Amino acid sequence: MPRPKKTEAEIQEMRQRIVETALELLEENGIAAISSRGIAERMGIAHMSLFTYFDNQEAILEAVRREIVRRWQTRQAEFIERADRHAEIRGLVNELLDSYDQFALEQPNLFRMAWVLPEKALGNPEENRQNMRRHVETLAHLLSVGMEAGAFVPRDAVTAAAAVLGMIFMPHILFNTGKLVDPALRDRLIGEMHAAAMLYLQNNEQ
Repeated sequence: MPRPKKTEAEIQEMRQRIVETALELLEENGIAAISSRGIAERMGIAHMSLFTYFDNQEAILEAVRREIVRRWQTRQAEFIERADRHAEIRGLVNELLDSYDQFALEQPNLFRMAWVLPEKALGNPEENRQNMRRHVETLAHLLSVGMEAGAFVPRDAVTAAAAVLGMIFMPHILFNTGKLVDPALRDRLIGEMHAAAMLYLQNNEQ
């Protein structure tokens, strides 16, 4: 007797379980740990059953990347909403920048996949560039609110956001590409870059 056909909801639930399992493996052991056999073993299912839900292993990797993006988009929307509700803007920008540092330090393998791997390893290059633009636009929105409130020096908000993100990401990218190998120096640079970014933004006349 043939098995009953799965509903669309059941298919989507299983796809999400596969992605969550792949994320666990990524966090624990890096991108090389994401294999169809490793995922199936962790889930306790047959290896070939994964391909009922994804065409191939590359499709699983792309789904993982999109899940990382989705989580950041949710966080970005929350920051924009709080800025529009007139939260204390300097503290809010500080919190957003801290969240990037925390992500890189606490989830280094996810950070490498999102920010360090070359575009050709991450699927659609244009989609990846759009994701980067969203990070810049989110921070630019917060900076615009701060400029209007007099908390930040008036300047082009998009340029300022890109400059600040460059400062914040620099120590992490250097460390994760092997160009900076001392964790203690990385941590000092994180503090220095964060302080420099806020000094660059702040209107000290307020």
